[in-house]
Amino acid sequence: MPSWSVHLAIAKKANKELKLNEELFLYGNLIPDVDKGTPITRYEAHYYNENLPFPTVPQEKMIDINKFLNTYKNKLNNPLILGYYAHLLTDLFYNEKIYTTKWVQDDDNNIVGIKLKNNKVLKIDIEDKKRLKRKYKHYDFELYGKYLFNDNLITIPTDDKLIKKNINDLYGNFLNDDLVEYRINYLKNEFAKFNKLSLKEKLFKHNYKVFTKNELDELMDNCVNMVIKKINEVYKNII
Repeated sequence: MPSWSVHLAIAKKANKELKLNEELFLYGNLIPDVDKGTPITRYEAHYYNENLPFPTVPQEKMIDINKFLNTYKNKLNNPLILGYYAHLLTDLFYNEKIYTTKWVQDDDNNIVGIKLKNNKVLKIDIEDKKRLKRKYKHYDFELYGKYLFNDNLITIPTDDKLIKKNINDLYGNFLNDDLVEYRINYLKNEFAKFNKLSLKEKLFKHNYKVFTKNELDELMDNCVNMVIKKINEVYKNII
């Protein structure tokens, strides 16, 4: 749900307290957004469950976080896997914020509108809701992520050799050495181009559609605290 820059910023802030291996934890935070050519889809990598509707928005499906924990219960001492866990926790956290405060539903729980930051409601054509939902929810998160990147608030993982040594802990073997190298090269080179601010984005800073800057700042800080809490709870079970 959030952009990679937001995921990396959250991971960096959380790891100041967690003190995990930064390279593995940061890379793990990008794992569920799988590359083309992997044998599983992003939907599968995120552990979405068709039979697990979001409690207050039944038209949306939830990440089955318990299934992930059961799958990786013997691997949770690996910072790479904990980064994977952190990504799913972050997506769950951001989804809840969007679903409960920004989606407008009709009496049959269909999503028919998006509440904008000025409290006006943008009506959504049910037949085109997927495209419009992505357009508005991802716009704010990607723009916010660009500012985080340009303010030097993120760190990118670069140690491909260390990461390659740890990808065997992923069930299904959906990452390989070539894919790790491809993503690391992207992060070192193309990622900066993706996060380059346009002239308009520089002039009209934090000009979001759905959230205010204060909301996005608070959302990130609360998410960081949640990730720290959940990972510490996992550690207690390991120890």
